[in-house]
Amino acid sequence: MPEDPGLLVDAITAAVREGDDHRIDLLLHRFKNLADVADLIRLHRRLCGPATLRRP
Repeated sequence: MPEDPGLLVDAITAAVREGDDHRIDLLLHRFKNLADVADLIRLHRRLCGPATLRRP
């Protein structure tokens, strides 16, 4: 499991795309212990940004 919050953002994003709930849970647990506000904003942008496909 990555120790760098930036790598965790990448891993969380990939797990969300794959729908791997167990991995998402593990990664988010680690993320909350390492991340700061900037990392949280980065994760939000990756998951909800303009490149994200949204369902109508």
